[in-house]
Amino acid sequence: MQSSLVAPAATITVFVMVIFLALQQPRVRLPFLRRPARLDYDIAPIIGVAALLVFAFGREAVVDGIRGTTFIRPYSILMLFMSLAYICRSLDLTGFFNYLVLVAARAAGNSGRRLFVYFFALSSILTVFTSNDIVILTLTPIICYHAKNTNSDPLPYLIAQFFAANIWSMALYIGNPTNIIVAQAYQIRFLEYTTWMGLPTIVAGMACFGLLWLIFRKRIPESVQAPAITPQAALTDSQGAIFGAICLGVCVVLLSISQWLPVQIWVIPFTIALIMLCRDIRVYYLSAPKRARFITELPTLRTMPWKILPFLIGHFIMVENLSSSGWIGIFARGLSRVFTRLLPSTLGMGFLSAFTSNLVNNQPMTILFTRIIGDASFATDGLARTGSMFALIAGSNLGANLTFMGSLAGLMWVSICVDKGVRITWREFTRYGLMVTPAVIALACLTLVIELRLWA
Repeated sequence: MQSSLVAPAATITVFVMVIFLALQQPRVRLPFLRRPARLDYDIAPIIGVAALLVFAFGREAVVDGIRGTTFIRPYSILMLFMSLAYICRSLDLTGFFNYLVLVAARAAGNSGRRLFVYFFALSSILTVFTSNDIVILTLTPIICYHAKNTNSDPLPYLIAQFFAANIWSMALYIGNPTNIIVAQAYQIRFLEYTTWMGLPTIVAGMACFGLLWLIFRKRIPESVQAPAITPQAALTDSQGAIFGAICLGVCVVLLSISQWLPVQIWVIPFTIALIMLCRDIRVYYLSAPKRARFITELPTLRTMPWKILPFLIGHFIMVENLSSSGWIGIFARGLSRVFTRLLPSTLGMGFLSAFTSNLVNNQPMTILFTRIIGDASFATDGLARTGSMFALIAGSNLGANLTFMGSLAGLMWVSICVDKGVRITWREFTRYGLMVTPAVIALACLTLVIELRLWA
């Protein structure tokens, strides 16, 4: 009896420990190092998996967490995400996104309010066709730079950009890794996904913009200095920008018809990423004058989000251990007592997943809740389960707008802001998040309820 209780207790303890270390990222003193080393978020899951193996708990679950099960295929999710990341990062290094920001800034002229609208719209559009991580990595430093050189307050523009990226990432399958996790687990096709999530995204985006406008209308300057640099000057590789934009467009089109193609969905972006990689090698490596730069900087590969690989794989393994030790069934039975019908299931899961994202980060939360909803013990009717599934997607995206801790994108965003001399406190960000996000979550989930009532 005692041994039967040790494994579940150890599994949940390791899971909580890993979440704590990944979010806190403490500094630890190691032998042979003069300065303490930061325990980054990609290291914590590796420590957790090692602990499970050392104590001989869940060795089969470790294998299943890497290889995948019939329910979740980690390799497919990671290949899809990393391939899309390469396509977007390669396009970014041509100056394409800088060009679009400067076009928007010049179109706004000297109007600070028009610039606010354009930055929100640009962040929304780019997020739909790339991902929230890409938009945050590329646009944040440009907005900080623009505000510094025009002596304008960067906060309204940065908040608008960040909130827009995390809302409009709901629209397409590829907008956020959490979308991919849920869609892959429940075999939701690309067009089917957008059919259900498109309207809630539009409603959430419009509501967010309206609320942000009310909050910041007195803080947005009426006039700003237009940027001196021309948009064309931002393009470091105009031919590469055209090539990359075409590749991205082809990728989105092929993904939208992927259900009729005889390949797994991750093969599409992977193939296009290989094509872009071949061009990058030809341009940056085979060209003699640029060879040294390619070798020393490895332009695109160097900026890839490599840390997300051990982070996600480690959490796939730990959630598999939670499942094998019985915790997933316990959580599923508990939630199914509350989420009995469509309305409470959808609203409840939307708010629960959003707030839980800020306790454990949205990606591990999504892996965990995806398994819970799919568990046989989650005994609700089919419509309520479907509502919970789509509300989980909404909560995993929108919850990132509550605190910095809601997503890895939030941690990256605040780090970029600090590096560029813009300090936004945790309290300040959370205050704006609480003023906007709960209403946005409620409207998005109610839209889902109406859709499911009418058309499911």
